[in-house]
Amino acid sequence: MSESESRERLLAAAKALMLSQGYAGTTVDSICERAGLTKGSFYHFFKSKEALGLAMLEWSLQKGGEILGAGPHVAITDPVPRAFAFMGHVEASAVELWANGCLLGVYASELAETNDRMQATVSRMFSEVNAYFVTELSPLSEAADGRLPDAADLGEQYLTLLEGAIVLSKAYRDPKRIVTALQGFRANIERALNTPV
Repeated sequence: MSESESRERLLAAAKALMLSQGYAGTTVDSICERAGLTKGSFYHFFKSKEALGLAMLEWSLQKGGEILGAGPHVAITDPVPRAFAFMGHVEASAVELWANGCLLGVYASELAETNDRMQATVSRMFSEVNAYFVTELSPLSEAADGRLPDAADLGEQYLTLLEGAIVLSKAYRDPKRIVTALQGFRANIERALNTPV
């Protein structure tokens, strides 16, 4: 197994465990056991559990961004249909991406008050996700002629709705709640623009 494959296995194992057990409930031993690797391998790649946790956030955000950035919307040049297609792609990808929860949400809930480094990283990453949503959704605000919030507020609302839906999906053990919430957001935008898509 190559070094990159070993590192990826550790990251994937840690993500699965931390989504189900939380950061504090996940040990280096349990990560190694799930990954099928030794503690020596773990410490070859990561100086500490915190270093792994930070690397895992970057890795997970990159993977999610690759999925969201590879939808059919990228081939659409007309900005408003592209924005609607983007939302449709997020809906179609929601269960794959967030059925087991959101690492940023887990870290924010568990570590924001106790670990300044994690809190700063999570805050920065939420800002990056929000900026991505603002970029994709801004044509809707521009086309709405005051019938929708400005792009910054629309992106923030979309992120807030998504994170809330992820929490509810965990509470009810029903990932389809994420899709339903996102579809409702899109339907409200369609109604505001009077543009069924």
